[in-house]
Amino acid sequence: MKNPISIYIQNWQANIAASIITGPAILLAFFFASCEEPIEVESDLVPGGNNTEIRYIEIPLEVTHSAYDSLLISSNEVAGSRGQIFVGHQNSPEIGDFAAQAYFGALLDSEFVRDSVPIGAIAVQTRLKLGLNYYYGSDFDKAQNFIVSQLDDTLAISGELYTIYDQIPVGNQVSLDQEIVVNPTDTIPDYVQLNNSLGNSMLNRIRDEDLNRIDIYNALRGFKVEVAAGNNNLQAINLASNDSYIEVIYEAPGQDTLKSVTFALSGSSFTHIDYTPGSLVPSDYSGKKSFNLSDPSKAYFNNLMGISPRLDLGNYLNFIDTLQQSMQINKAEIAISSDEFTVENTMSIQKRPVQNVIPYILNENGNIVKKGEDFWALQSNFNTNGAPVNPNDASSPINLSFDNNKKEIKGDISFFLQEIYLSPELWEEEYNFMFTGQFIRRNETPFKETPKINIGNFDHFLVDKENIKLKIYYTTFK
Repeated sequence: MKNPISIYIQNWQANIAASIITGPAILLAFFFASCEEPIEVESDLVPGGNNTEIRYIEIPLEVTHSAYDSLLISSNEVAGSRGQIFVGHQNSPEIGDFAAQAYFGALLDSEFVRDSVPIGAIAVQTRLKLGLNYYYGSDFDKAQNFIVSQLDDTLAISGELYTIYDQIPVGNQVSLDQEIVVNPTDTIPDYVQLNNSLGNSMLNRIRDEDLNRIDIYNALRGFKVEVAAGNNNLQAINLASNDSYIEVIYEAPGQDTLKSVTFALSGSSFTHIDYTPGSLVPSDYSGKKSFNLSDPSKAYFNNLMGISPRLDLGNYLNFIDTLQQSMQINKAEIAISSDEFTVENTMSIQKRPVQNVIPYILNENGNIVKKGEDFWALQSNFNTNGAPVNPNDASSPINLSFDNNKKEIKGDISFFLQEIYLSPELWEEEYNFMFTGQFIRRNETPFKETPKINIGNFDHFLVDKENIKLKIYYTTFK
């Protein structure tokens, strides 16, 4: 027989929750006072019998901000990274001006037979294939000028982990002046034409028997791609497959057909960001230091820049201290809502809210807390088999995701909050948490305290702080 209490709670949550009215987020005490009057449920199947009470409450969360600029990396050499490098611009009077440049190396296809390039072979076309797989912004129906330059210094082929604030000196431009219209909804390949002097240099190095593939990579040094200012959009170059490459098409003496050779975009590829804060972001913001926006009523998240809301669960702890009865959480979720959370997918405009957010726990120094070898997030508290796991385990993080129907980014944290209620020592007074755009994997060095936080897409939001809430449906037992 099914538990009638459970059935009743599920139906009540589905049909009544939308009509529950709570007061504005002014004082926490007002929220406690504004809980729905308890609904008496008669049952012998739960402790308390007919003294069971079902309630709902919304708890505001205290919000500041952090910026993890010094930790962010973008590389196809790091486990778990998206394998993307970004290029383009985003401009906002409130948030600021972004300019992203993509850096990559060029590695000869390992399957290519090098002696198939004869003496006298001449490049007739040299081009960079842009395997674009992410778009954000507007003006995609307008032409953009992609500028490719060869680096002065060699981009490390492995081991070097660059941040978004690193850059390498560049030398000569190797791209031809041209304009490309990037159409996100089309499947037409996008090529940037490069000069054939570069193509001939690449062919000469292929023919040099004293150079292996790594030597050729180092000799080419690497490349930078940027987009001339003018269009308010960003795009990502895909490094995770063969969608992006440099191709040299050449003709050879005595051969009737053209041949080609490709170089993969490889090495410790990364994105460099030039950023000038806007009116909301303080000019002296920096990594791990807590800061407020100039408008204290606002909260901002940017997955590409590493700017994150920093939230405190103190109001939840205060709430459970007021309880006079035992509590069982039926459902609890962090919810971030905004009428601006919309999706646009056209040839000219590409916009979407944040798709995924993971809340990681910070200590009083602003460092992400370690549990064993893992960095600690708010836990979903279930393993793959559906059984409860240790909330200290740190390996099963909550994932907040976008709900287009409700215009919310939300995630269920019922079991983690229940564990804090049962074992308050799990949550230390100085703890708070911040959002990242993806799962932070354990470092190769066990127990190292500095995580490698891979940057994500330009997924961001600017919301009123009062729209970041903890919503709890719970049952009390007298």
